Amino acid sequence: MLSNPTKMLVKASIFIFTAIALLASNSSYAQSPKLELTDTLGKPVSPAIILKSDAHMTVTGLINHVVVKQTYQNENPFAVNARYVFPLPDESAVHAMTMRIGERVIKGHIDKKIEAEKKYAQAQKEGKQAALVRQQRANMFVTNVANIGPGEQVAIELEYQEIINYRSGTFTIRFPTTITPRYHAINGTLEQPSSSLMDQNVAPSGWLSPVYNVQKNNDAPISEFTLNIDIDVGLELVDITSKHHRINVNNPAFGQYKIALNDTNGANRDFVLAFKPLQKENAQAAFFTQQFENADRYGLAMLMPPGDHFTQTQRLPREMVFVVDTSGSMHGQSIEQAKKALFYALSLLESDDSFNIIGFDNNVTAMSDRPLIASDFNLRRAERFIYSLEADGGTEIQGALDAVLDGSTFDGFVRQVVFLTDGSVSNEATLFKNIQAKLGDSRLFTVGIGSAPNSFFMRRAADIGKGTFTFIGSTQEVQPKMEQLFDKLAHPAITDLALSDENGNSLDFWPSPLPDLYFGEPVMVAIKLNDAKSVILTGQTAQGPLSIKLSTQNNSQAKGIAKLWARQKIKSLLLYNEQSSVKDEVQKLALTHQLLSPFTAFIAIEHTQIKDVADQTAQAANQVPQGMEMRLPQTDGQSRLHIMLGSMLLITFGALKLKRRVKT
Repeated sequence: MLSNPTKMLVKASIFIFTAIALLASNSSYAQSPKLELTDTLGKPVSPAIILKSDAHMTVTGLINHVVVKQTYQNENPFAVNARYVFPLPDESAVHAMTMRIGERVIKGHIDKKIEAEKKYAQAQKEGKQAALVRQQRANMFVTNVANIGPGEQVAIELEYQEIINYRSGTFTIRFPTTITPRYHAINGTLEQPSSSLMDQNVAPSGWLSPVYNVQKNNDAPISEFTLNIDIDVGLELVDITSKHHRINVNNPAFGQYKIALNDTNGANRDFVLAFKPLQKENAQAAFFTQQFENADRYGLAMLMPPGDHFTQTQRLPREMVFVVDTSGSMHGQSIEQAKKALFYALSLLESDDSFNIIGFDNNVTAMSDRPLIASDFNLRRAERFIYSLEADGGTEIQGALDAVLDGSTFDGFVRQVVFLTDGSVSNEATLFKNIQAKLGDSRLFTVGIGSAPNSFFMRRAADIGKGTFTFIGSTQEVQPKMEQLFDKLAHPAITDLALSDENGNSLDFWPSPLPDLYFGEPVMVAIKLNDAKSVILTGQTAQGPLSIKLSTQNNSQAKGIAKLWARQKIKSLLLYNEQSSVKDEVQKLALTHQLLSPFTAFIAIEHTQIKDVADQTAQAANQVPQGMEMRLPQTDGQSRLHIMLGSMLLITFGALKLKRRVKT
């Protein structure tokens, strides 16, 4: 018989074990490209293998049209239902879906999300083959496939469009292949092992848990990834480079280029392609138009103000606040990139600048309780602080934002906050509201660190913060990217940007409001033109008003501008308003332009019933982002679980020792 103290210790161990089991099923919910096959109870049975992932891009003018195809094989001797999660660029306008099962091709159509989910559930129950594609985040999508027969091959194709990025004379295309695990802020305290645990703020509703395959250096990749790009911009290009992958480049005709990925293990980091037009100095503006089905007319403009509007302007003193993420997801290559970026940033400060450095994980640690003058003594102090930074703990961005943004206004100097992080969080909406409420006169510039950062959070945080987003994917990019960022920050912005037609009438343009404009940063804007014959961009600089006029007549025709305009309008509506207040408007836009949104989904149903209704499951693993050590306990909240596990073991060990003492 156990003594009463021993019984209490054993009960405590059982309680902690139960709590661990409950939390483990809910605490880690990052997404990655994967196939997750589930039965009616949502339980895994056996692994499914990702056979091949293909992406084909066609770049025309400023628009990139992409077809993503992911092919899977059901190697089980029974039918299955499938669910998979995958990332796409956060600015992508997803407008088409096709499901291929064997020789059958099933085209998806857009519908209200609730209606599409009902149709899919009914088809699944009836043994019909069906597919449902939904948006989980602006850069994360979920597909369900019902009743896949034994031995059948499944291919899901998605089509999307995006505006290619242009900065400092260079075009860039980025395609995400995997996702850094997300951290979920945990609120509340653990009191008893009951169902109330499930109601805590452990993870967002509907968030799906990740599965990662930890490979050794000599292991073969778990899946094949191919990527082909056709570029036709009508200009001779120079310096076509892939930042993180090996590629083959062919130039079959003037202005036409074919790029193919030549990397056997390329699915563990974002693909980034950069290219420059040979005569970039002469290209100050580009304009494309489209006539929509209902006679509406849309335009896509890239406006690059002349550099002398910036370079002749007197430089203002600055207060620079560097905020660096030291959470567990930054462990390994990412924290080294962040440190290198900070060291380089310090070297660019001038004597009339002030600065501070703030590190954060679960806690916020400031180098100083107030900004410091950029003297030699303070810079050496900052270097010692940077050396001491270590990556561990959770990504609690809220505390870091509270430490640097308080709604203040500033006279006589510019306050710029540079936020270095992988953005591996899931509570983006809450953070966006915080930035909007507390920004004041500050400007927020986000720097994405790592091979697969959360660009959805960082790009939109920069939009609200009236700054810009910079992606640093390797240590080799730190110096050029930070130098480019600081060259831009050293010059005052053009503020109060607005668009109108030749008569001064306002236009329906997105993104809205337009962000501040810095040196080397063009305005990329989609506009509903109607009868406008010209577009006029106005703004304020330190030298006075700025006005640029661009004709909308006789411009290049392009497809998909209407969808990009609608996508940008949906983004802005959701970013600056409560979701419930704009639901009807967003849903109407998405249905009109055939786009995925939080309120719409693609549904495809094959009405031929299969022999057996699927009730078995399987799940495939995703590759760990390159350079990230697999320390998921520190990045996604599981560190709490490991602490609890350790506590359980200690309590059990103590119970056994106490039992032995009682016997003796």
